[in-house]
Amino acid sequence: MDNKTASREAPDGAFSPYDRAPCGLVSIDAGLCVVHMNQTLIGWLALDPAGFKGGRPTRPTDFLSLVHPTDPHARDLLASHLALLARGAHCAPLEIDIPGTNDRVFRVEVGTEPVLDAQGKFACASAVVLDATTRSQAEHRVAELKRELEQRVNRRTHQLMAANKDIDVFSHSVSHDLRAPLRHISSFVALTQERLGPAADSQVLQYQSSIAKASKRMGLMIEGLLEYARMGRVSLARQQVPLSPLVHGVVRHLQAEHPARSIEWVIDDDLPQVRGDAILLAEVLRNLLENAVNFTRTRPAARIEIGQWTDSTGERVVFVRDNGVGFDLEHAPNLFALFQRQHHSMDYEGIGTGLALAQRIVERHGGRIWCESASSEGCTFAISLPAQVIDLESEFGRLPA
Repeated sequence: MDNKTASREAPDGAFSPYDRAPCGLVSIDAGLCVVHMNQTLIGWLALDPAGFKGGRPTRPTDFLSLVHPTDPHARDLLASHLALLARGAHCAPLEIDIPGTNDRVFRVEVGTEPVLDAQGKFACASAVVLDATTRSQAEHRVAELKRELEQRVNRRTHQLMAANKDIDVFSHSVSHDLRAPLRHISSFVALTQERLGPAADSQVLQYQSSIAKASKRMGLMIEGLLEYARMGRVSLARQQVPLSPLVHGVVRHLQAEHPARSIEWVIDDDLPQVRGDAILLAEVLRNLLENAVNFTRTRPAARIEIGQWTDSTGERVVFVRDNGVGFDLEHAPNLFALFQRQHHSMDYEGIGTGLALAQRIVERHGGRIWCESASSEGCTFAISLPAQVIDLESEFGRLPA
């Protein structure tokens, strides 16, 4: 036994700290044979202690033959590393994972400083062996979950592509197959009214007028349906959008459209700045403010307020509040559904697409919209938008049509 081996054994024959280390320690020569191994690694590999004397194998033992099955790739890496060290070359530390018995996995970290003999020649290289079973199992599980996620993303992508294709077919059908006969109806109604003249039977003229109004309304509904479908696919032109100037711009347009209305506008000039599509966000505000203008029409002193509050989470919420007729939320379960109206079309104009479009745009921005209302007491629409826009296209690219 040489001095190095003796230093690794306690005087009374008990295991030294080297042998009781919580990791495997081994020395490997240029031929991949074990020079010395501590008791921890001998136990991990379930080797016969009688095959080692003072940590040295009693017969030539190939290191990688102690693990099963032997990994040819690991053998090549280890052989190349030891050959470089034997030639005195400088190389980076080598780390390889090797399979052991009973589904155990070991990580071998081979150092960069060779052990030299008395003549200064390469004798062996030292390596630390760690039990990486738990880590390997976790990595395999992560890899499995990643594969499952990729499969789900692929399936979802194909579903979205199919849905987009269906929307394209639907939009084309609506644009060409439905609007054409509707135009014919409107044209023939106009021709019939012209042919009948003002002296025709009043009942017939009323029927003709109802058909014309229904045709016009159906045309508007088709346009709204196409816009709703388009809104789900349009790309977001993301930028920093200060909401206060945007609100003032929308209000100016509404004032120009309703010059006879006397409305008190209360606008918070410190509305938050959000990241999103300015044109689409202006569309949301226009729809909400048009509703407010429409449903305050019967008020002698109409008041519309655009402001903000901070919720319990610290998030800033923008609201549009009016003192209009309001409605009972208990009787409005589908408030944001397409073509749903809370008041009769004879009393208030509109086809019921504004809130549906507003909700779709807000959700495209990763936000949410809701309403607080009471019958005859006006209503408040609230919008919560994230500081950063959430859009699948920005993460995964534009889906093919």
